[in-house]
Amino acid sequence: MTMDRSLPLRERKKLRTRRALADAALRLFAEKGFDVVTLEELAEEAEVSKSTFSRTFEAKEAAGIEAEAELWAAFLAEVEAGPLSGPVLGELHRVLAAAASGLDDTWDDRFLATRRLAVSEPALLRYLEHYRARVREQLVASLAAKLALDRDDLRLHVLAELVMTAFSIPGRAWVRGGGAGGRAALLAGLTGAIRAVPASLDLAAE
Repeated sequence: MTMDRSLPLRERKKLRTRRALADAALRLFAEKGFDVVTLEELAEEAEVSKSTFSRTFEAKEAAGIEAEAELWAAFLAEVEAGPLSGPVLGELHRVLAAAASGLDDTWDDRFLATRRLAVSEPALLRYLEHYRARVREQLVASLAAKLALDRDDLRLHVLAELVMTAFSIPGRAWVRGGGAGGRAALLAGLTGAIRAVPASLDLAAE
Protein backbone atom coordinates (compact mmCIF):
# COMPACT_ATOMS: atom_id res chain seq x y z
CA MET A 1 0.00 0.00 0.00
CA THR A 2 1.46 3.34 -1.07
CA MET A 3 0.99 5.89 1.68
CA ASP A 4 0.98 9.65 1.17
CA ARG A 5 3.73 10.76 3.54
CA SER A 6 2.33 14.29 3.57
CA LEU A 7 -0.64 13.05 5.61
CA PRO A 8 -0.48 13.40 9.40
CA LEU A 9 0.68 10.26 11.22
CA ARG A 10 -2.78 9.75 12.73
CA GLU A 11 -4.39 9.72 9.28
CA ARG A 12 -1.77 7.33 7.91
CA LYS A 13 -2.48 4.93 10.78
CA LYS A 14 -6.23 5.11 10.07
CA LEU A 15 -5.64 4.35 6.41
CA ARG A 16 -3.39 1.39 7.24
CA THR A 17 -6.03 0.00 9.60
CA ARG A 18 -8.74 0.50 6.99
CA ARG A 19 -6.71 -1.35 4.37
CA ALA A 20 -5.86 -4.17 6.77
CA LEU A 21 -9.53 -4.69 7.58
CA ALA A 22 -10.57 -4.56 3.93
CA ASP A 23 -7.87 -7.05 2.96
CA ALA A 24 -8.92 -9.34 5.80
CA ALA A 25 -12.53 -9.14 4.63
CA LEU A 26 -11.64 -10.16 1.07
CA ARG A 27 -9.55 -13.09 2.31
CA LEU A 28 -12.04 -14.42 4.82
CA PHE A 29 -15.13 -13.90 2.66
CA ALA A 30 -13.46 -15.79 -0.18
CA GLU A 31 -12.30 -18.61 2.11
CA LYS A 32 -15.36 -19.08 4.33
CA GLY A 33 -18.25 -17.24 2.73
CA PHE A 34 -19.67 -13.86 3.64
CA ASP A 35 -22.45 -15.04 5.93
CA VAL A 36 -20.15 -17.21 8.05
CA VAL A 37 -17.51 -14.58 8.83
CA THR A 38 -18.13 -12.50 11.97
CA LEU A 39 -16.98 -9.02 12.85
CA GLU A 40 -14.87 -10.56 15.61
CA GLU A 41 -13.05 -12.74 13.06
CA LEU A 42 -12.41 -9.78 10.79
CA ALA A 43 -11.03 -7.70 13.63
CA GLU A 44 -8.85 -10.56 14.86
CA GLU A 45 -7.51 -11.21 11.35
CA ALA A 46 -6.50 -7.55 11.04
CA GLU A 47 -5.19 -7.50 14.64
CA VAL A 48 -7.50 -4.72 15.80
CA SER A 49 -10.43 -4.55 18.22
CA LYS A 50 -14.05 -5.02 17.22
CA SER A 51 -14.71 -1.41 18.25
CA THR A 52 -11.98 -0.28 15.84
CA PHE A 53 -13.74 -2.15 13.05
CA SER A 54 -17.04 -0.46 13.94
CA ARG A 55 -15.38 2.96 13.89
CA THR A 56 -13.83 2.22 10.49
CA PHE A 57 -16.70 0.58 8.59
CA GLU A 58 -20.45 0.84 9.03
CA ALA A 59 -20.90 -2.88 8.28
CA LYS A 60 -18.87 -5.89 7.18
CA GLU A 61 -20.33 -5.40 3.68
CA ALA A 62 -18.57 -2.04 3.54
CA ALA A 63 -15.22 -3.70 4.22
CA GLY A 64 -15.93 -6.16 1.41
CA ILE A 65 -16.47 -3.46 -1.23
CA GLU A 66 -13.70 -1.11 -0.10
CA ALA A 67 -11.80 -1.31 -3.41
CA GLU A 68 -14.78 0.03 -5.33
CA ALA A 69 -15.49 2.58 -2.62
CA GLU A 70 -11.93 3.91 -2.96
CA LEU A 71 -12.58 4.72 -6.62
CA TRP A 72 -15.85 6.55 -6.11
CA ALA A 73 -14.64 8.36 -2.99
CA ALA A 74 -11.64 9.67 -4.95
CA PHE A 75 -13.91 10.65 -7.84
CA LEU A 76 -16.38 12.53 -5.64
CA ALA A 77 -13.55 14.31 -3.83
CA GLU A 78 -12.09 15.46 -7.16
CA VAL A 79 -15.49 16.67 -8.38
CA GLU A 80 -15.96 18.62 -5.15
CA ALA A 81 -12.47 20.10 -5.16
CA GLY A 82 -12.01 21.26 -8.74
CA PRO A 83 -13.84 23.57 -11.14
CA LEU A 84 -15.81 22.21 -14.10
CA SER A 85 -15.31 23.75 -17.52
CA GLY A 86 -17.07 22.86 -20.76
CA PRO A 87 -19.34 19.89 -21.45
CA VAL A 88 -20.05 18.28 -18.10
CA LEU A 89 -20.01 14.65 -19.24
CA GLY A 90 -16.53 15.19 -20.68
CA GLU A 91 -15.41 16.80 -17.43
CA LEU A 92 -16.77 13.91 -15.38
CA HIS A 93 -14.94 11.49 -17.66
CA ARG A 94 -11.70 13.41 -17.13
CA VAL A 95 -12.12 13.45 -13.35
CA LEU A 96 -13.08 9.77 -13.13
CA ALA A 97 -10.13 8.73 -15.28
CA ALA A 98 -7.80 10.81 -13.11
CA ALA A 99 -9.25 9.31 -9.93
CA ALA A 100 -8.79 5.76 -11.25
CA SER A 101 -5.26 6.50 -12.43
CA GLY A 102 -4.31 7.83 -8.99
CA LEU A 103 -5.21 4.66 -7.09
CA ASP A 104 -2.33 2.56 -5.80
CA ASP A 105 -0.78 -0.39 -7.64
CA THR A 106 -2.68 -2.96 -5.58
CA TRP A 107 -6.08 -1.62 -6.56
CA ASP A 108 -6.52 -3.67 -9.74
CA ASP A 109 -6.27 -7.02 -7.95
CA ARG A 110 -8.39 -5.86 -5.04
CA PHE A 111 -11.10 -4.53 -7.35
CA LEU A 112 -11.15 -7.77 -9.34
CA ALA A 113 -11.45 -9.78 -6.12
CA THR A 114 -14.25 -7.52 -4.88
CA ARG A 115 -16.28 -7.84 -8.07
CA ARG A 116 -15.82 -11.63 -8.23
CA LEU A 117 -16.88 -11.96 -4.61
CA ALA A 118 -19.97 -9.78 -5.10
CA VAL A 119 -21.19 -12.02 -7.92
CA SER A 120 -21.30 -15.02 -5.57
CA GLU A 121 -22.48 -13.19 -2.44
CA PRO A 122 -25.98 -11.65 -2.76
CA ALA A 123 -25.57 -9.58 0.41
CA LEU A 124 -22.47 -7.89 -0.98
CA LEU A 125 -24.14 -7.29 -4.33
CA ARG A 126 -27.14 -5.65 -2.64
CA TYR A 127 -24.86 -3.48 -0.54
CA LEU A 128 -22.85 -2.51 -3.61
CA GLU A 129 -26.00 -1.34 -5.39
CA HIS A 130 -27.02 0.60 -2.27
CA TYR A 131 -23.58 2.19 -2.12
CA ARG A 132 -23.66 3.19 -5.79
CA ALA A 133 -27.05 4.81 -5.30
CA ARG A 134 -25.54 6.97 -2.56
CA VAL A 135 -22.67 7.92 -4.87
CA ARG A 136 -25.14 9.02 -7.53
CA GLU A 137 -27.01 11.15 -4.99
CA GLN A 138 -23.78 12.79 -3.83
CA LEU A 139 -22.73 13.44 -7.42
CA VAL A 140 -26.07 15.05 -8.22
CA ALA A 141 -25.82 17.27 -5.15
CA SER A 142 -22.28 18.35 -6.06
CA LEU A 143 -23.19 19.10 -9.67
CA ALA A 144 -26.29 21.04 -8.61
CA ALA A 145 -24.15 23.26 -6.40
CA LYS A 146 -21.45 23.80 -9.03
CA LEU A 147 -23.87 24.48 -11.89
CA ALA A 148 -26.40 26.47 -9.82
CA LEU A 149 -29.19 24.06 -10.73
CA ASP A 150 -31.97 22.50 -8.72
CA ARG A 151 -31.15 19.02 -7.42
CA ASP A 152 -34.33 17.75 -9.08
CA ASP A 153 -33.09 18.81 -12.52
CA LEU A 154 -33.37 15.61 -14.58
CA ARG A 155 -30.23 16.43 -16.53
CA LEU A 156 -28.13 16.01 -13.39
CA HIS A 157 -29.62 12.61 -12.63
CA VAL A 158 -29.11 11.46 -16.23
CA LEU A 159 -25.49 12.63 -16.13
CA ALA A 160 -24.84 10.79 -12.86
CA GLU A 161 -26.33 7.60 -14.27
CA LEU A 162 -24.40 7.96 -17.52
CA VAL A 163 -20.97 8.41 -15.99
CA MET A 164 -21.40 5.50 -13.58
CA THR A 165 -22.82 3.25 -16.30
CA ALA A 166 -19.96 4.26 -18.59
CA PHE A 167 -17.61 2.83 -15.99
CA SER A 168 -19.69 -0.22 -15.10
CA ILE A 169 -20.06 -1.58 -18.65
CA PRO A 170 -16.32 -1.80 -19.46
CA GLY A 171 -15.67 -2.64 -15.80
CA ARG A 172 -17.74 -5.80 -16.06
CA ALA A 173 -15.97 -6.81 -19.27
CA TRP A 174 -12.58 -6.12 -17.69
CA VAL A 175 -13.40 -8.30 -14.69
CA ARG A 176 -14.66 -11.13 -16.92
CA GLY A 177 -11.35 -10.95 -18.78
CA GLY A 178 -9.37 -11.22 -15.54
CA GLY A 179 -8.12 -7.64 -15.73
CA ALA A 180 -6.26 -8.26 -18.98
CA GLY A 181 -4.39 -5.19 -20.16
CA GLY A 182 -4.27 -3.71 -16.66
CA ARG A 183 -5.74 -0.40 -15.69
CA ALA A 184 -4.92 1.08 -19.07
CA ALA A 185 -7.41 -1.31 -20.66
CA LEU A 186 -10.07 -0.41 -18.11
CA LEU A 187 -9.56 3.31 -18.76
CA ALA A 188 -9.65 2.74 -22.52
CA GLY A 189 -12.97 0.97 -22.04
CA LEU A 190 -14.26 3.95 -20.06
CA THR A 191 -13.26 6.31 -22.87
CA GLY A 192 -15.03 4.11 -25.41
CA ALA A 193 -18.20 4.02 -23.32
CA ILE A 194 -18.22 7.81 -22.89
CA ARG A 195 -17.79 8.28 -26.63
CA ALA A 196 -20.63 5.85 -27.25
CA VAL A 197 -23.10 8.09 -25.38
CA PRO A 198 -23.66 10.70 -28.12
CA ALA A 199 -23.16 8.07 -30.82
CA SER A 200 -25.96 5.98 -29.30
CA LEU A 201 -28.33 8.95 -29.43
CA ASP A 202 -27.72 9.25 -33.16
CA LEU A 203 -28.72 5.65 -33.86
CA ALA A 204 -31.75 5.43 -36.09
CA ALA A 205 -33.73 2.49 -37.41
CA GLU A 206 -34.44 2.46 -41.13
